[in-house]
Amino acid sequence: MYEVRLWLSKKGRIKFVSHLDMFRMMQRAVRRAEIPLWYTEGFNPHPYISFLLALSLGVEGEMEPVDLRIVGDITPEEIRNRMNAVFPEGLRCEAAAAPVHKPAEIAWAQYVTVLAKEEIGVDELRRALDSGALVTEKSGKSKGKKVIKTVNVSEHLRQYEIRESDSHIYLTAILPAGSTFNLNPSQLIGAVGQYLGKSVTPEGMVRKKLLRQDLSEFR
Repeated sequence: MYEVRLWLSKKGRIKFVSHLDMFRMMQRAVRRAEIPLWYTEGFNPHPYISFLLALSLGVEGEMEPVDLRIVGDITPEEIRNRMNAVFPEGLRCEAAAAPVHKPAEIAWAQYVTVLAKEEIGVDELRRALDSGALVTEKSGKSKGKKVIKTVNVSEHLRQYEIRESDSHIYLTAILPAGSTFNLNPSQLIGAVGQYLGKSVTPEGMVRKKLLRQDLSEFR
């Protein structure tokens, strides 16, 4: 038995498929591709498939890691080819290889968000991002009960970069990701809109890659 890490891209309409439905889709795909997976033991065995970090609904992904445990004699490249032959439109395996880092090492994610200049200008976006006063509300738990907490987004924004075209702004931002705390670009832009007192709706959001604590790329 050995582990292989698939790196998936998720683009187009499939970005609206939920994480749970993605898991079900992956189960069907590995069966159709006849990938010799290791199955868990017990009363209800199921194939070992692990999405390392759920992707928010409506966000595209370019390098999303999924771990499989393989029991047969098949190479990572053959797994990649078989999966691409059965994947639906918009989902593709970009690479397959042995895992390098442990899932717990994921600490950050790099996102690119596309904004229309009709809704927000570069100067006011930069003013908001540099304000140190961006806040959002997130659900959490306190003493075992669900609560809504106010989060200072500015404290968790690690880096950002702004590019622009004639009609759009492209905001690249590094936000917390991992098993303990996450922020997604829609929460960041929502906080920007709240600070500016206006509605700002992203036209596109892409998770480019996952990063470790020192901002090196997670592999």
